Amino acid sequence: MTMKNTICLILMLLVLILSAPNVFAEIGFSNALAKDIAQAYGFYLGQIYSLGEISKKYPSISGLAKIAKLEFWATFESSIEGMDTLMAKHVQCEWKEVKKQLASQIKNHINIEQISETQARQFVELVRERAKGAIESPVIETLLLFKSGYENNPEREFLDGYKFKYSINGSGKAKGVAFSIESPKTWVAKEGNRPNIVQKFVSENGRGHELLLILIKELPLQPGEKITEQVVLDILNPKNIQDYIPDDATYLNGGAITLENLPGLWVHFRMDMSRVRNTFGMEAISYILLYKNKMIQIQGKVITSINGKSTGRGGFAKYEELFDLMVNSFVIFNMYK
Repeated sequence: MTMKNTICLILMLLVLILSAPNVFAEIGFSNALAKDIAQAYGFYLGQIYSLGEISKKYPSISGLAKIAKLEFWATFESSIEGMDTLMAKHVQCEWKEVKKQLASQIKNHINIEQISETQARQFVELVRERAKGAIESPVIETLLLFKSGYENNPEREFLDGYKFKYSINGSGKAKGVAFSIESPKTWVAKEGNRPNIVQKFVSENGRGHELLLILIKELPLQPGEKITEQVVLDILNPKNIQDYIPDDATYLNGGAITLENLPGLWVHFRMDMSRVRNTFGMEAISYILLYKNKMIQIQGKVITSINGKSTGRGGFAKYEELFDLMVNSFVIFNMYK
């Protein structure tokens, strides 16, 4: 078997592994999401109460407190209203009671009388920084999940700077490839549960149907064998692009790419996968690179249907730009050493 055929075979096997629907979760309301919302909403109520009490005790900074309140509201108004609407829709009576309990606990536990004017000013400035997104996890992720515009245009979260940077020094499944990549804050980084998957990023705070996978595979070279530039060009010839998808997949589009000054391919395909008693419709895009004696594949995938029923989440087109942005942030450390 030639080097090209060997690599094509490896790639097809990897595509099958990456395509397996091992990450899926209930979309919409869930107990875990309700817990996150209660925490974020309590954070907001505590902040509003504190600003109000500070304004009463220190009238000289009430104007700054009002500005801080308005700045935070301008950034996260849609988030607060979105959380409130979802909870009222699914657990209206319980949510009313939870909000009452939160308000009562906040009033009982926050004692402004013990706060100096200097501390009060510091808190007001803290709220102004929070309005810029400087909020601790997991509250910031929950607020972003409900922020207006991000649901229909997920790339906006990334472009607005709400990003997480994942880095690895080449250990473990990275097989000596030290790299970094960025994802939206609401995409949770998880260790891959298959041998060659270094990391995966899952939407909706780890509970979504969309994910990005990073896979690194060592090529089976013979002792002393090297991958020449000509072999790379032959393997990554766009004319052969359909060789890199499973036999039961439908090829949609593909072409050549350059990433980190490395030649590569991208291929967009659709396929169905079965797991236990469920069938999943999936649309995916794979970005393929050869680096030294490693094959690097980054794959974005979207579960579009479950048992023939559409997930109703906008499909692959909704996430295509975000996948490109995430892949474009991929950096190999010590590239030229």
